[in-house]
Amino acid sequence: MLTVVKPGQLKTKEELDELIDRRQFDYGCFEQEISYLRQMKEENPDGMNGGGCFGPLTVVSGILGAENMLRFLVKDPEMVERFVSYVADYMVELAKKETEAGEDFFWIAEPLASLLSPKNFWKFSGQYLKKIFDASQVPGFLHVCGKTIKHTEYMVRTGAEVLSIDYCTDIGECIRMVDERVVIMGNVSPNTLRLGTKQEVEEEVKGILAVCEGFPNFILSTGCSIMGETPDENMQVMFDLCR
Repeated sequence: MLTVVKPGQLKTKEELDELIDRRQFDYGCFEQEISYLRQMKEENPDGMNGGGCFGPLTVVSGILGAENMLRFLVKDPEMVERFVSYVADYMVELAKKETEAGEDFFWIAEPLASLLSPKNFWKFSGQYLKKIFDASQVPGFLHVCGKTIKHTEYMVRTGAEVLSIDYCTDIGECIRMVDERVVIMGNVSPNTLRLGTKQEVEEEVKGILAVCEGFPNFILSTGCSIMGETPDENMQVMFDLCR
């Protein structure tokens, strides 16, 4: 969705009012997502196949431009909240459609949320993420970039069953903050995987496994997206140590 968004194309409250009044939306992108999900299920019928989207706050920041959005949060927070609510309604539709298509989980990435205070995260993102996860009716995965220890309580409130933790957050501290019903996933640094030696990858992975040892609600994973040209042998170190 964000690949077709041009930052700064909406700049005023009046333009937002006009956008909402028109209620025009290209459902072609939804159809593409459903088609891709069905293709994955055909190719991998016994595996886990899921859908998802970027979070509403991230999409709004893409349309307003990140700097403009942060200014609006101070100058006109009601406008931002109205915009986020409008975008979230479409994401609720997407979640329902993908559930009907047979998804096994629904993933939301809300990378900008850690720029806000925990309470503002809930006001401008978290409460809407909860509506989306509730609509999906399948296990929800939530990834928020950055240091999110102070946001953990509110991330749990979204109803996501799996919290994907960025590499710059202390995963040992995080997993001790949540109930065992909430799965903590992470958080090997993509930088280490891409640029480190096999020995450096091994050291980092062993450290994460050590601090999360004994917790049944832990999944070893990367702390964010895997970089292009990440060496296969570094990824294999992570897989082997996990086994």
